Amino acid sequence: MKVSELLVDILNKEDVEYYFTVFAEHTLGLSISIEKAGKPKSINAAYEPGVGFMGISYSRVSGKVGVSVLTGGPGVLGAVNPIAMAHVEGDPLVVIATTPPRSIAYKNCLHAFPNESDQLNVFRTVTKRQFKITAPNQIPDVISKAFNTAVSGRPGPVYLEMPADIFDENIDSYHYLRLPASRPTPNEDVINEVLRMLRSSKKPVILAGRGVTISGAESELIAFAEYFDIPVCTTVMGKGVIHPSHPLYAGVAAGNLGDLVAEELLSNADLVLALGVRFSQMGTGRYSMKISGNLIHVNISSDEFGRVFKPTLAVEADVKEFLNKILLKSKNECVGKISRGSSEVLSNLWATAKKSHPSEPIPSSELIESWEVVKLIRDTFDEDTIFTCDVGAHRIETFTMPIYKPRTYVITTSYVSMGMGVPSAIGAKLARRDAKVVGLVGDGGFLMTGLEVVTGVRYNLPVIIFVFNDSSYRVVRIYERASYGTDLTHKLPSVNYCELAKSLGAHGIRIEKRDELKEGVDKALSLAKDRPVVVDVVIDPNSVPLPMRRLYKASRISEISKR
Repeated sequence: MKVSELLVDILNKEDVEYYFTVFAEHTLGLSISIEKAGKPKSINAAYEPGVGFMGISYSRVSGKVGVSVLTGGPGVLGAVNPIAMAHVEGDPLVVIATTPPRSIAYKNCLHAFPNESDQLNVFRTVTKRQFKITAPNQIPDVISKAFNTAVSGRPGPVYLEMPADIFDENIDSYHYLRLPASRPTPNEDVINEVLRMLRSSKKPVILAGRGVTISGAESELIAFAEYFDIPVCTTVMGKGVIHPSHPLYAGVAAGNLGDLVAEELLSNADLVLALGVRFSQMGTGRYSMKISGNLIHVNISSDEFGRVFKPTLAVEADVKEFLNKILLKSKNECVGKISRGSSEVLSNLWATAKKSHPSEPIPSSELIESWEVVKLIRDTFDEDTIFTCDVGAHRIETFTMPIYKPRTYVITTSYVSMGMGVPSAIGAKLARRDAKVVGLVGDGGFLMTGLEVVTGVRYNLPVIIFVFNDSSYRVVRIYERASYGTDLTHKLPSVNYCELAKSLGAHGIRIEKRDELKEGVDKALSLAKDRPVVVDVVIDPNSVPLPMRRLYKASRISEISKR
């Protein structure tokens, strides 16, 4: 058996459905064997950053490991940015890269670094673990460890490299052991202390982060909240862990960028139970989040404790393990359900918030504002729709947009890398072909990786991409005005993305006026059959996203003055 065939067999044993790549000379030996086998299926992207973002989004939506195969040098280094994002935000990836064929490795061959360890060293700080394979018999054990490392503890990317000529070598036999994931669990003393704090609390609040989804603990979260009658607010990246119609739902907590109800509860709580939360700069509304009372911070990684808020009790544990132990101990000790009247309190808070801050302000310009697009899209698409959000003003508009189910909202609030939107939509669609997928992308993000639309065309993926076209980096302009009082760095070229999409083989729609908006969104939905649809929406470049209006006390960028 050739090594390339061995690798195909192992990838199938790990239940890899797709691998993401850009076909290249040094990876041909493996790619050809995979193509002949027909499984896993190859997704040949336009550019390596797209490979990384597709892998992240595929993983977030499917719950599986995202796998990529990349040539060394410019190939794998082209994907460093999304790999770093996966490292920061906890996404399990296995990145297989080549080094030059051994016979010409130090003869100034293509894609080669001067020294043997140079390429691997690049990935030491942006991956959980790095492996170097030099002989065929190492492959089964190393790849098993790579997949296990990617999903054990805090998930993250794992890098492994091997010489390009190894694919054509032979191996007589092999044994492959698929290892179970391991995750930390809290001890009995910690559980007892948490229960003591819960029982003595009068105004507890749960803050649920993306760690709940990573752990697969959505049902345990609801059972726990109902058992102890505690309101549940989510972080931006935690949206979907509880349905917005649930009587204990308390909105999105992101400081001045989130819901008023969540902000009210957190700032007046006597106990906050933070589950799988990172407390990032953007996730806390640029640190405008206020937390009152005791903080119990449960996270799978102790590295997160105390970075922003100092916890009263830090619990290094998998969220699902933690919640199950709490519930089991409470039931075993015959502790009855607690009644705090939380549903009634929340109902009154939501009613008050709705009266004081109406959700549909009257636009001050004839041009379309981004919140109008987001609201119409949310009202048009069903609860199963998956949204992928690039970085920009439109992303902030989605912070308080309702998300109804887990793994249907792909966004970044920690690493915040522009360019993820279009490739993320493609990765999400591959993970859930049965669901509608909507990519929300600014023109700045589209200029980075928008050509991945052609990958969607190539594989008949009917994603719908909304380009918020304001010919500017609008959020950068807001920050520049607030920090420096100038308007010098935000301008982008005026591009017709509708025509660009058509040239790539996708459908294109352009919306320039408010009265065209509803018809344009409906048309996009009807056209999304077997290829991507790009909706180019011309946006008011002077409007401030709704969640940022409280932060900057302005609805027009021109009203913002230097602080």
